[in-house]
Amino acid sequence: MKKILFILPCVPYPLTAGGNQAFFNMVEYIRHKMSVSLLLSPENKEMNDVESLRALWTNVDFYLFREEDAEPKTRCPRYYRWLKKMSESISRKMQRQLYSFQQERPYKNMTLKNSCFKPFPKAYVEYVSDISRRGFDIIQVEFYPLITLGYLLPKDVQTVFVHHELRYIRNENEMECLTHVTDEDKMLYGIAKDMEKAALRQYKHVIALTDIDRLLLADLVGQECKIYVSPAVVQIESAYDRIVKSASVRLTFVGSENHYPNQDAVDWFCHEVAPCLRVQGFKFVFQVIGTWKSRYVKSLQAVCPEMELVGYVEDLREYLNGSIVLVPIRIGSGMRMKILDAVSSMASFVTTTKGVEGIDLRHNEECLIADSATDFAAAVIRLEADKKLQVRLATQALKRLRELYNPQEMLERRLAVYDEILQNNTN
Repeated sequence: MKKILFILPCVPYPLTAGGNQAFFNMVEYIRHKMSVSLLLSPENKEMNDVESLRALWTNVDFYLFREEDAEPKTRCPRYYRWLKKMSESISRKMQRQLYSFQQERPYKNMTLKNSCFKPFPKAYVEYVSDISRRGFDIIQVEFYPLITLGYLLPKDVQTVFVHHELRYIRNENEMECLTHVTDEDKMLYGIAKDMEKAALRQYKHVIALTDIDRLLLADLVGQECKIYVSPAVVQIESAYDRIVKSASVRLTFVGSENHYPNQDAVDWFCHEVAPCLRVQGFKFVFQVIGTWKSRYVKSLQAVCPEMELVGYVEDLREYLNGSIVLVPIRIGSGMRMKILDAVSSMASFVTTTKGVEGIDLRHNEECLIADSATDFAAAVIRLEADKKLQVRLATQALKRLRELYNPQEMLERRLAVYDEILQNNTN
């Protein structure tokens, strides 16, 4: 049985966590076809999830790099850790001082500065290098923060990078949303794009989630690596047992604050869309699902008092059912899992063109699409007022998703990618 190693920056659990759910579904299938290993970097709070996965995936090998393993050797470890905490605390306080005097809203211009190369802890580099040389046939790296690991991996192994979201596209989208693009912005964009291109060329194969991303990647990296399309796998069978509950004034958004496109989406809704709804006399509650804890959230709730922080939801699909799901995304690429969550919840939704990009769902057929604040608000009001439209859109969206992204077919497509990689093994 061929051996595959997956390297992730996070633990693929709980199952309701967007891209983690898709990865979970894929491993659940692949582990019966190949010998699977996972290299993870769990935080202390994630160790229970790791143990749950171990109990579930008894035929999967786990390699864990813990945070304490990254600590450098020092003369006085306890004193070093105290100094580190003090340094981090001071850095946060300095950042808050800068926020207080920013002309633009604090969420603006965050991604560009986080897109350039950041070194890994030396101990982590050595750990990945060691594990990757233990006889694997395929080594697959997931998510942009780990993109530069391609430089570490052995040359006699088939290496794969799964690009969930093209970072240079996200940066371009972000710059389009800024009121003023500085020379520093342009410089950071160029540096990050060149780094992304160079890092991708260290892999023999790249997997994109959509055909749009495949074309963009082909233009970016040329013939340096082979590019495949393998969409995310979302189980939708349970949706057929649901009915479309009529949505009234409950608007929902799925996504945590630590993903910048989510920050921009909620910011745009609160500052631009919500006022348009109020002008029309539309009464609503805006429920944000996920982790939102920064101080800026209070300022969002000040301008949008209808905003409620829901946090983690045990049964996401049951919670979304009976609401109008909002996908006011203006930044990013790949597949928006929040749209797939809406469809599998039998919930009607309003999205932007960017939000539904890469997923072939159509305006007035499976969803409503609007790109300006006034049009987005009008679409929400129209959908809330027309219960038959809610049922029609949700029903047709599920039917089309089944036709386009049948879970079993998507799983088989990913396995076919691995088979092709192994059959055309040109080290």
